[in-house]
Amino acid sequence: MTFVRRSTAAILVFALVLALATSVGCKKKADEPVLEPKIAPPVISTAGTLKVGVDLSYPPFAGTDEGVNAGIDVDVAAAIAERLGLRIEIVDIKPNEMAAALNEGTVDIMLGGVSITDAVTADVSTAGTYLVDGPGIFAIVPEGSAVATLTADALPGKRVGTQNSSPSFWTLESDYGEGFATPYATLKEAFDALVAGQVDLVVGDAAVGSYIARDYPAVRFSGQFGAAQPLVIAVKKDATDLETAVREQLDALAADGTLDTIRNKWLGDLPVLEVPAEETTG
Repeated sequence: MTFVRRSTAAILVFALVLALATSVGCKKKADEPVLEPKIAPPVISTAGTLKVGVDLSYPPFAGTDEGVNAGIDVDVAAAIAERLGLRIEIVDIKPNEMAAALNEGTVDIMLGGVSITDAVTADVSTAGTYLVDGPGIFAIVPEGSAVATLTADALPGKRVGTQNSSPSFWTLESDYGEGFATPYATLKEAFDALVAGQVDLVVGDAAVGSYIARDYPAVRFSGQFGAAQPLVIAVKKDATDLETAVREQLDALAADGTLDTIRNKWLGDLPVLEVPAEETTG
């Protein structure tokens, strides 16, 4: 075997590249934030990690994009974990599994589009609210035109589309009679029908609809249909220390505008929905 002797210049160049690579590597490590946990077991189940339950089948609250977890709930949970000095672990939990997951320590907190009513029914505690959601009315608004505010009074005499078996569907059936609304398999299909002129209005979840409407420039949120509810972060019943820690960080995220930024990122210009005065975060 023959060895080729390197020139002095080549050795110097190699040494310089190695030094730069080492320097960059050190800088990268130095730039990485050092987590300083503000809470630890038994307040959370695993040291250094906040386990968060979300429903990964419910965009825009949570879903996967090319294998990466994303959504409103994921962003809010990540911001809270960062402020608490914790890593985040996302766990796919359906709302009807919430109480068991919290009680068993599978997750420390639960988002998942959980309303105050959901939390009360599941007998869990809440650590504050991060978004208000409820049913909305969507209409075609020509470019350059102002959005007319519509209410439930605008529905009689109109062709109304909605997602089959959704809360909005059952409300329409109850308030206006069986067969009043045209059901579609998904809210997106209802929007397709709206754009095609097959229906005049669409009624559906305001947050989900506003997220979908980003792909339909002519479709705009045009009014609230019924009462809205705050969505909450749920914790195990009587988990006072965790509730306090999460609530403090959630309040800080609201105060510095982070929650508004996350909301606008996913829902665009959806206005804040009105909540009945008797609704509280518990």
